[in-house]
Amino acid sequence: MKNYLSKITAIIVLYNVTDLILKSLENLRNVKIIIADNGDNDQALIDKIKEKKNIIKYFKFKKNLGFGRAINFCFKKVETEYSLLIEPDVFINEEDIVNLIKGYDKYPNAGMLVPTLINKEGKNVDQLDNLPELKQLELKKRDKNNFDGDVCTFFCWAAILLVNNKIIKKTGLFNKKIFLFWEDFYLCRKLKNAKIPIIKIYNSKALHLENASSKKNIKTKFIIYKHHILSSYIYFNVNKNEKFLKKKLIVYFFRSISYLLIFNFENSLKNFARLCAVKTYLNQK
Repeated sequence: MKNYLSKITAIIVLYNVTDLILKSLENLRNVKIIIADNGDNDQALIDKIKEKKNIIKYFKFKKNLGFGRAINFCFKKVETEYSLLIEPDVFINEEDIVNLIKGYDKYPNAGMLVPTLINKEGKNVDQLDNLPELKQLELKKRDKNNFDGDVCTFFCWAAILLVNNKIIKKTGLFNKKIFLFWEDFYLCRKLKNAKIPIIKIYNSKALHLENASSKKNIKTKFIIYKHHILSSYIYFNVNKNEKFLKKKLIVYFFRSISYLLIFNFENSLKNFARLCAVKTYLNQK
């Protein structure tokens, strides 16, 4: 088992994390780890994290780089054959990690391997549920071959990815313009266009407690709301029609004020964040 684990380096990005990260790190105790610290973390918790002897590099950034850029930075520091990109709210045991790594024995030309994600009830989480057209294509592929094993997929979340470093160093990882969200769509589209397979490994499972690892305060919510919109604009390469986008600014402004006047602070914050997203997109070159 250790021979396989020695082939990988895990990369974890921290931002405003809860102590769930300690459980995730315990599962990775025999894996080399690189930490990217994007800030707003409790210092006592960070001190506990730094005590882990298998953390080989710890990068504390002066400002929040965002998920994709932090991963890209750390990826350049990896010296092993594969990289395990894993979010703090994902838990995977060593046996499942090894099963994932063994996938490269069967699929050496794959760019990425991903485990089957399960939720806290133990049910499979289908990463294509929000992409019905792609899901139908994958289901047809399974029906045609009449099997329940590994499958070449069209899309996977960035929650946990096992990356073939030699291949991905040629294509590049995440879009540096995308701060948060949609980076997995971008990467999967890039690999699909390059005809590089992404394989879902059937006998490897990982528990994903989605959004459970970050503390939910106003700053975190603002970042989430803003970058959902901004990153989607970047991904879809939305035409910078200034007249249209300036109308959006006005709409989001008045919505934010209207919700504030009736003390609906959540929707007021959401629309203010959207306003900021459009403004940022307009100012990007």
